[in-house]
Amino acid sequence: MPEKGRAFFPGFGVFETLRVEKGLPQFVEEHWRTLGEAADALGLVRKVDFRTRALHLPPGGTGRWRWVVTWEDQWESFAAEKPSARPAFSLEPAPQRVGSENWDARFKTLSYLTRWQARRSVAADEALLCNERGEIASGACSNLFWVRGKSIYTPAREAGCRAGVVRGWVLARARVVEGRFPLAALEEAEEIFLTNSWIGVMPVHRYLGRSFPVGPVSRRLRKALQGALRDGIAGPRTG
Repeated sequence: MPEKGRAFFPGFGVFETLRVEKGLPQFVEEHWRTLGEAADALGLVRKVDFRTRALHLPPGGTGRWRWVVTWEDQWESFAAEKPSARPAFSLEPAPQRVGSENWDARFKTLSYLTRWQARRSVAADEALLCNERGEIASGACSNLFWVRGKSIYTPAREAGCRAGVVRGWVLARARVVEGRFPLAALEEAEEIFLTNSWIGVMPVHRYLGRSFPVGPVSRRLRKALQGALRDGIAGPRTG
């Protein structure tokens, strides 16, 4: 018999994914704050303080630690995984679009089909998503930056990107121009790089058949992030 009185809210939830290196979760407070912003937007209440569970992670483990908050339940999970050793990704624009005002564009919601569809629609490592106006929004699973001349550019939140944790780290440490940019803006890029909590700062080596070197800006930021993480941008040590 079906369970009576149980509500069904497909896709109605938010999540955060933390990178764990050798038992040490990274950017714990930043992820907790981002999860709270997303939960507040959807009217969800965080009942579990996932930060306190860090000591229960596998000692010395490396992988993805995920926090999930839905209308009915809240849970965490850890999946052991080694980060990719690849030095750069390829990137292609996807035909799918994200709505710049939509929750699933602004936050990490459980409504992820558009992003998975975008990833599957391109032959590259990552898909580039535009919003309903044709402006650059983000990667399917990442935030996007590019360099032209002495300036670094990235889409503003109003374009439909997420306030990613590593995106915020970059914004706090470099002068970045945020705005609404047409896809054609990437034609003049000298460097392109992606960010998220799993890949950190990832240079793009190919976009629409054009090759890019691993430029000085992405190289510097990647090295700085790796150094900062070694210095302890993390929660309690578990191993």
